[in-house]
Amino acid sequence: MEKKTRIFRIQDRWWVVIGIVLVASTLRAPLTAVGPVIDDIKNGLHINNSLAGLLTTIPLAIFGIVSLFVARTMAHISMATLVTCAMLFLLVGLIVRILGTIEFFIIGTMIIGVAIAYGNVILPSYAKWLFPAQIGMITGIYSATMNFTAGLGGGLSYPLSQIASFGYKGSLGFWILLCICALIVWRKHNSRLSIEQFTPAKDETKKQNVQRLKVSRTSLAWAIALTMGFQSMIFYVIVAWLPSIVIDRGLSPSAAGYYFMLNQFAQVPMTFIFPIIASKMKSQSTLVWIIFVLYMAGLITLLTLPVSLLFLSMIILGLSLGAAFSICMTFFSIRANTSDGSVALSGFGQSIGYIVAASGPFVIGTIHDIANGWRIPLILVMIMACGFLFVGLISSKDRYIEEYL
Repeated sequence: MEKKTRIFRIQDRWWVVIGIVLVASTLRAPLTAVGPVIDDIKNGLHINNSLAGLLTTIPLAIFGIVSLFVARTMAHISMATLVTCAMLFLLVGLIVRILGTIEFFIIGTMIIGVAIAYGNVILPSYAKWLFPAQIGMITGIYSATMNFTAGLGGGLSYPLSQIASFGYKGSLGFWILLCICALIVWRKHNSRLSIEQFTPAKDETKKQNVQRLKVSRTSLAWAIALTMGFQSMIFYVIVAWLPSIVIDRGLSPSAAGYYFMLNQFAQVPMTFIFPIIASKMKSQSTLVWIIFVLYMAGLITLLTLPVSLLFLSMIILGLSLGAAFSICMTFFSIRANTSDGSVALSGFGQSIGYIVAASGPFVIGTIHDIANGWRIPLILVMIMACGFLFVGLISSKDRYIEEYL
């Protein structure tokens, strides 16, 4: 099949960019909105911290499993159509999640996980296909949107739950409106591009599948995958439990939501700065050490600072989370010489990474129940940061995945 080339400029296709921004805005907020109202969810569904942690674990496990199949689906269905299907799935999941029982909550969370997994993988590829000459700018817009709405999801969650008598159902249901807006705009302005998307020939798809299999046999791929795993584990532990931690430190639920929003917003500048710096360095070991120091400083201050200064811990933790996420994304690009190698490394790394991360929120919630406090769980998170440092230093060495294939 002849490959069709479609090169747009962002300023000439702003309506497509709006669609990308709206879809990106739905890929984190439905998850970050859970943490600030987790106590209401526990009381409403009559569950303990272990099961509450499982509610955060489920999407991560789904991410890891579903990511393995997204590329195969993309070989047969256009990316624009797949995003439309993902938004429909997300809408269904958001509705099912607030129907009022733990069974519906879990089923809805699983559907949401499938939808977001497809969005996570497809949307960056779609943006790169559509705007290859401005991939840096469109990626920046996409990443900033995800972090910004993640912050809004956490910050607005508790205040929304206090409106009328809807509680956590009203708070989590609010994102149904954003999903509907994203679906309408995406369907209207992007469906016309579906027929123009190039679909790889079968022999090329087989070649990529073989390469993915080979990638899984290399030490570099496993180091990067585990770096992604420790980063994701720490991030989703913070997403799941940070509001509860600061509430136990003495903040009100409303203030905890705003502190969580501050933590998420603090990540935004690092998602721009670190990839630029990392791409200009042969070895990123210095950056990995900086992230580790920020991790430890943020976690230690979270335990030790007086309540009046906890905002400093939110900022430091946010800087570490944003830097860690962005350097993992950068590894997927700079540790490969070819686009096929980058795709193979990214698919393997994200799949393994999210599977590793899935245990984090559940384990931390269980340990909190046993220890009846946050000191031991946060020490365990510090150990996770040490794991990130170890595999991150291996990943930061100047080499390429193709050397091992």
